[in-house]
Amino acid sequence: MKFLSQIISTGPQTQWEKPDPDHTFRGRLDGTRAVQDDVVYEDEHVFAFRHRVDPTLPKWWEIHVVIIPKKWVPTLLDFGVGDVELWGKLLQGIQRVALQLGLYEKGFMIRMGVLPPYQHTEHLHIHILSGKHTEPGEAVAAPTPHLDS
Repeated sequence: MKFLSQIISTGPQTQWEKPDPDHTFRGRLDGTRAVQDDVVYEDEHVFAFRHRVDPTLPKWWEIHVVIIPKKWVPTLLDFGVGDVELWGKLLQGIQRVALQLGLYEKGFMIRMGVLPPYQHTEHLHIHILSGKHTEPGEAVAAPTPHLDS
């Protein structure tokens, strides 16, 4: 089966930094890479887990959760009319993570890349970011406030 992104993408947009021929994030979904303490939310459609990043790295956030659909969808461009329910489940999952982690009290940001170089893995995923973080750099400078507390 060909996805829209595979048909229309050319050049650097086809070079995945972290390619996984067996579908990226498979290890999270089948439990081989998932640590139970990292699971924030899961239902039959989506899986949300803490993305533990070294706090000395420039991309560090105090709260960094990744939510993925359990159905393999390479990029946002590959969502079709038949995936409307799945998109709703992803949004519902983001809301549940926000409620569970108390993010409604301090706010949060969601971020998603589409195709390389903005998306590093060939599986749609959404980052939920909040709290203290290192300088975001030019790529995400606005609207990411630098928080000291």
